[in-house]
Amino acid sequence: MAMRCFIAIEAPSDIREALGRVQGKLRPAGADVKWADPDGIHLTVKFLGDVEDTDVPKVCDVMSACALAARPLDLEVAGLGTFPPRGAPRVVWAGVRGDVEPLAKLVMGLEQAVADAVGIAPERRPYHAHLTLGRVRSTRGAARLVEAIASAGAVELGSFAADELVLFMSELTREGAVYTPMARAKLGRDNQ
Repeated sequence: MAMRCFIAIEAPSDIREALGRVQGKLRPAGADVKWADPDGIHLTVKFLGDVEDTDVPKVCDVMSACALAARPLDLEVAGLGTFPPRGAPRVVWAGVRGDVEPLAKLVMGLEQAVADAVGIAPERRPYHAHLTLGRVRSTRGAARLVEAIASAGAVELGSFAADELVLFMSELTREGAVYTPMARAKLGRDNQ
């Protein structure tokens, strides 16, 4: 049996609360957006899609090995934007700054290791560290949403030390996605 999975870094509660407040400021734009539940907002490192039960231990091993080879990351959540950056938005996000180069290196290592271990193809698009605030469902109110994002300015939402990768199972329900942690791996190698 397959389950929908992804590897992520959890955002701490104070960051998630700040992101919820930002969503509250963007909602009055009246755009057709499915806003993410702030409690579930995370920094996706690798979306895996459907993973067979028998492959989950291999994914856990790969995640642990890649985490061990990395180091804890100092990350800052700042700025808002959309994907795509021009034209009709499909995703509203908060940006991530700080140790993004080591994070991108970790992502590249995971992409290749997962491909080698269980055959899940690496992502072709370059990695863009972000926290998804919502998914735009139609163009209704999209122009007002883009204006609201621009008027929010360069928001600074806090910083945190990312020291762990989490393998999540994602179940899609009528109320939205439910994320269940399945395994954790601490970041950090011995710097002797």
